[in-house]
Amino acid sequence: MTRIFKRLTPVEQALSTYLEYLHPTSSEEVDLGEARGRVLAEDVISPIDVPPFHRAAFDGYAVRSSDTFGASASNPVVLKVVGRLRPGDESEIEVNEGEAVEIATGAYLPEGADAVVPLEFSRRSGDHVEVIRQVPPGANVDRKGSDVMRGQTVLTEGTVIGPFEMLLLASLNVTRVRVFRKPVVSIISTGSELVELGSELGRGKIVNSNRYALESLISDLAVPRYLGIARDDEGELGEMVKRGLDGDLIVTIAGTSVGERDLVPTIVRSLGGEILFHGLSIMPGKPTLLALIDETPLIGLPGSPVAAMVAAIEVLLPVLARLSGVNGVLQWPRVRARLDRRIASRPGVRHYVRVKLRRENGLLMATPVRVSGSGIISSLTQADGFVIVPEDVEGYEAGAEVDVMVYRRWLRL
Repeated sequence: MTRIFKRLTPVEQALSTYLEYLHPTSSEEVDLGEARGRVLAEDVISPIDVPPFHRAAFDGYAVRSSDTFGASASNPVVLKVVGRLRPGDESEIEVNEGEAVEIATGAYLPEGADAVVPLEFSRRSGDHVEVIRQVPPGANVDRKGSDVMRGQTVLTEGTVIGPFEMLLLASLNVTRVRVFRKPVVSIISTGSELVELGSELGRGKIVNSNRYALESLISDLAVPRYLGIARDDEGELGEMVKRGLDGDLIVTIAGTSVGERDLVPTIVRSLGGEILFHGLSIMPGKPTLLALIDETPLIGLPGSPVAAMVAAIEVLLPVLARLSGVNGVLQWPRVRARLDRRIASRPGVRHYVRVKLRRENGLLMATPVRVSGSGIISSLTQADGFVIVPEDVEGYEAGAEVDVMVYRRWLRL
């Protein structure tokens, strides 16, 4: 192992170099209803003002502010109510001197009015209203364009379209947006011991489960294209990698370690590719490989399930973000917790320790599930997140307060 992994590269260093070779995919237009989770390929300029007209911000009475000057509870101003407006009404009603219009939140401000008296500052009596507090011009009114002005840049290229972006775009009456095409990821599982889900498990055979976890992890950013299982055979694996070259990224699972059946590095070189990094200073996940074949990136993930997932989180997702055109850094939720047991680690390598979270006497506690054992799949489902021990730290003592990177969306504390 020391012959190949005699120098382990920090993840940040490897990624910084590797990402320089990568560029976003081409762009396409999609209907807004299909845009959730997509990445904007251009800035969005507002075609309209929002709100598109002056509108009431409170239920009350639309008035001329000058008519209310001096109004108080002991000296109310009496105005004649000449109409009523609700959201969506298209009445041509106007407010003249000494008049008011009953108005609901969201209704357009009628001609002549420049303010709204909230209901709590009024007393209705028949077709008149007593105003008991004066209001200045513009009071309780959402002005036209006060939220968004026509011609304003409201969203920038590289923005991931989430629920709030959908809300904004719909409010602008935008029906189609230009987004980056989702990168196509060719997934190749390697290993003669693998069989597909639902197959009979003969002696020495295991289910190709990594495929399903990987597809689930990347499906928000990419289009997974599963090419199948390549046995430990150079010809078979080489042909499958060639097939993957017409996608945007090739991901191999297993075959990157140091054994004679770890063929991914050999295949990359045989196809004229360049291995930029092989061996990262993370545990689990050390055998991760970053390569280029022509201009197509290839990421070789370790075969052990936990190692594959750690490497996918730390390396594959940032690569997909670059290919997808994302302008930003993926943020995992982090919580502060107290360790109830010691965590040991080896200096020079970043350790990802699986921990379970619980509340105890008002404190958030973290219990290590596994420090080692990159093949123990159940440790991922038993835990809630990772405590990441940096390369320059020799573990944490029991009682230490640590940050936990939470990968579980719904915590059961």
